[in-house]
Amino acid sequence: MILRLLLAASLLAPTMTAAKEPVYGITPYVGWRTSSSLEEETTGATINLDETSGYGLLLSAKKDSRTDYDLLFSRQDTELRLTTSPGASEKLSIRYLHIGGTVFYEADKLRPFVSGGLGITHISPANTLFSSETKFSMSIGGGVEAPFHERVALRLEVRGYGTVVESGGSILCSGGCIAHFKGELFWQVEALAGLSFAF
Repeated sequence: MILRLLLAASLLAPTMTAAKEPVYGITPYVGWRTSSSLEEETTGATINLDETSGYGLLLSAKKDSRTDYDLLFSRQDTELRLTTSPGASEKLSIRYLHIGGTVFYEADKLRPFVSGGLGITHISPANTLFSSETKFSMSIGGGVEAPFHERVALRLEVRGYGTVVESGGSILCSGGCIAHFKGELFWQVEALAGLSFAF
C-alpha cells in the first residue's frame, strides 16, 4: 500500500510542479512619447505635438516558455501647438488598444525580446466641440526583461506605433478641421519602463 502511494506521488509531482509555473502576467508601465508632426489645414504650416509622459497596462498569457500573447492598453495626454499662432493649443488624448505578442530570447540573466501588435488608435480632443477619431494601428518594439525575483521583473522597452490614415486625413473637425496628417502613417515612439508580475 505504501509503495503504491509513493508511486502515485512520484507520478503526480511533475504535474503539481508544472501547475505552479506562472501562466499570466501583468505589467503596469510609464513612458515618454514623441510623435511625428501634423499640418495646419488652411496654411499647411507644421503643427507639433508635445512630447509628454504616457502610461499603460500590458496583460500577458504564456503560449510557451519563449512566447507570450499580449493585450496592450496605452494612453498619452498631450497638446497640439499651432506654429502660426504662438500660444494657441488644443489638448488631445491618444490611446492604443492592441492585441499581439512577445518573443523572448535567453541571454545570461537578462531576457531580450521583440514585441508587436495590431489594433486601434483613438484620438479624442478635450474640447468636446471637436470630433474624435478611431483608426487602425500597429506597433513593434524591443527591449529587455531583468528578473530580480522569481515572479517579478523590470521591463524596459522602446515601442513604435503606426496609425494608418487615409492621405490627407484630418482631426479636430467641427464644421471645418484644424489639422491633417502628413502621408498615410502617423508615427509615435515611446520609451517605457514597468514592473512585470507573473502569476
